[in-house]
Amino acid sequence: MIRTAFQRAFQVFFGKPGAAAKFWLVEACLTLAALTPLLFLTSGSLRLLALLAVPFWLLLMLPARVNAAGAMQDALEGGSLFSRKLGDATGYGKKLAYGLKRCGMMLCWSAPLIASLVIAWKHISGNMDGFTLMRLVKDFGGGDLMTGVGYLAMILAGTLLLLCIGIGFHSGDRHALVLEQPKLLRKRRIKVLGCWFCSLIILLPLLIALGIVIARYLPVLTNLSALLMGEAKLPSTRVTVIILAVGFVLTLPLLPLRSLVTAAYVNGYRHENQA
Repeated sequence: MIRTAFQRAFQVFFGKPGAAAKFWLVEACLTLAALTPLLFLTSGSLRLLALLAVPFWLLLMLPARVNAAGAMQDALEGGSLFSRKLGDATGYGKKLAYGLKRCGMMLCWSAPLIASLVIAWKHISGNMDGFTLMRLVKDFGGGDLMTGVGYLAMILAGTLLLLCIGIGFHSGDRHALVLEQPKLLRKRRIKVLGCWFCSLIILLPLLIALGIVIARYLPVLTNLSALLMGEAKLPSTRVTVIILAVGFVLTLPLLPLRSLVTAAYVNGYRHENQA
C-alpha cells in the first residue's frame, strides 16, 4: 500500500506541475507571512516583538495546514492541488482548535527533548570554562570523556527520534479530518508512521547535505579535549552553510510531494472502507 501511495502522490504532483507549483507558492507565502514578526530581530530595541511570530504562526498556519490537506485529498480524487480550498475560511475556529490540540500532543512527544535541553542549558549557562565542561562530561561518562559524549549523543538522538515518531504517528490525522472520518486511522497509525518514515526519502538532497556536514566535523570529534577547550580548528562555517543551503533549496520544492504521500496513504484507507 505504501508503494501505491507513492505512485499516486507522484502522479498528482508531476501530472499537473503547474497546479503543484501554485500550491507550493501559496504555502510558501503563508509561511513567510506567519514569520514576518521575525524581522523585528534586526532592530535591537524591538527584538521582543519577534515573539509575535508564535501567535501569527498558530493563527495562520494551523488552519492553513487543514486547508492544504483538503486540497491534497481533492487532488487525489481528480481535482487540483491549487484551488480555493487553500484559502477557505469556513470553520476557521474548528480548524484552529484542531491544530492547537495537535500542538498539545506534539508538546507531549517533545517533552523529553525539551527537558534534556533545559537541563543541558542549566549546566553550561554562566561563566563555565572548557575545563569544567570537560570534567562534567567526563563524570557523566563514568570517568571517560568519550563515553560521556556518547551517552549525551544517544540521549539527544533518542529524544529527537521520539519527536519524529510523534510527528509521523499523527501525520495522517488532518487528512482523516478533512475526509470527515476521524476514526479512519484507528489501529492504523503505526502503518501511517511507517509510511511517513518511508516518505523521508524524498528529502534526500537535504539528508545528503547533513551527511556531508557531519562527515566534515567528524575529524574534530576525535580530539574532544581540544574542541571543549576551544583549541580545535573547525571546518569553514561558510562552506558548511553553503552545503546546507544547497540541500535545503533542492529539497524545498519537494516538501508538498512528501506530504502528498501520506495524504495518498490515508486516502487509500478511505477507499478500502468503501469497498
